[in-house]
Amino acid sequence: MHDDPSAKEIHCPRCDNCVRKKSCPLAFSLGLAIAALIMFIPAISLPILTFELGNDAQQGTTLSALYYFYNDGYPELSLLVFLTTVLAPFVQIIISLLLYFPLNRNIKPKQMKIYFKILYHVRHWVMLDIYVIAVLITYIKLSAISELLYGAGIVMFVFLMLFSFMLRYCFSATALWKAYHDAR
Repeated sequence: MHDDPSAKEIHCPRCDNCVRKKSCPLAFSLGLAIAALIMFIPAISLPILTFELGNDAQQGTTLSALYYFYNDGYPELSLLVFLTTVLAPFVQIIISLLLYFPLNRNIKPKQMKIYFKILYHVRHWVMLDIYVIAVLITYIKLSAISELLYGAGIVMFVFLMLFSFMLRYCFSATALWKAYHDAR
């Protein structure tokens, strides 16, 4: 293994698998977490699609979808969508902020181990991409029988998804523990 400090990734000389990737700066990860938090509320509360059939128009948001699923007799689906598109991403963003903000200021987070455990369990439940795909499929299927318009919520949701992916990609336990041990 060649340990070139300027290399973005370190590869095994035998199998060429990536052994370690260079982590993103803490300030960049903090910026991603802040950007994701800014996008979160508009993404779940602004209209994603507007469904127009004749003179009747109805806007759909993530929160209204949860309400309709629950009231139409699908409480399990409502709970699943809530967990994967609202709760898990929100927890991921908040925990990331609780980790990156103090470490960026050279202060040790008090509950570092707990934050890591929460992030480890929550990351499997963040499925924003699946929700965006479901919206696209809905658009394709319903566009033949009615007029559908994308709302500002879908743009915010896509940005939230991108920031969430980038935040997950930039996550490096090694870099965070190093910053933790270097902090006061």
